Amino acid sequence: MYKENLTYSEAIEMVMNDNGGFASLKYIYENIEKYRKKTGKTPDNTIQERVQRDDRFTRIASGVYGLTEFLESIEKYDLGFFTVQKDNILFRKKKQIENTEKIVKQKIRIGQSSFRSDLLKSLKRCPITQIDDKKLLIASHIKPWIHSNNEERLNPNNGFLLSPLYDKLFDKGIGLITFTPEKKILISNKLSSDNRARISVNNGEYIPALPVNGREEFLEYHRKYIFQG
Repeated sequence: MYKENLTYSEAIEMVMNDNGGFASLKYIYENIEKYRKKTGKTPDNTIQERVQRDDRFTRIASGVYGLTEFLESIEKYDLGFFTVQKDNILFRKKKQIENTEKIVKQKIRIGQSSFRSDLLKSLKRCPITQIDDKKLLIASHIKPWIHSNNEERLNPNNGFLLSPLYDKLFDKGIGLITFTPEKKILISNKLSSDNRARISVNNGEYIPALPVNGREEFLEYHRKYIFQG
């Protein structure tokens, strides 16, 4: 049903709400006209631009976006995780949610602290910059937290220690770098040539200190679903 004077962003938000808080671009293209007509010469390009630029939406994986508030609540309250079935991203709700917000937050903090502690003990530094100051290192999940089950979230093989710039580039919402089993860094073409030059590494560059053993499956997931090639 068309709504009067809805913006593209408002219509996208309603489509995502209908789908449980997230949707693929294809799903949005096919369902947005429930709420507003497609207008302009390239309406699908306009829709893609809105989900990429509007802060109310956050990238979950390649071609899949969610409502930012929904994704934040998943992490805050440990409501479940995303999973892949036949290359489709699905959300699996947690079967039992603790009775109090306090308990949930405490369990998440303990788990995240344990994950970081394990990485600091085993890896000690950022493999790209060699920075080893704990205050400047971020425990980065390879398979993102909201894509992982409880075991994967705490598995140190599902993580790297990265300095803040490279953590941001590697993050699920950005996906501008990834790594191969041969310890090479891949840089997305979506990063401008000027900024590619500024990050001090080259596409395909060998990162000798990158720990890949035991992380191959997680890295494959990141390359397939998170990296914007």
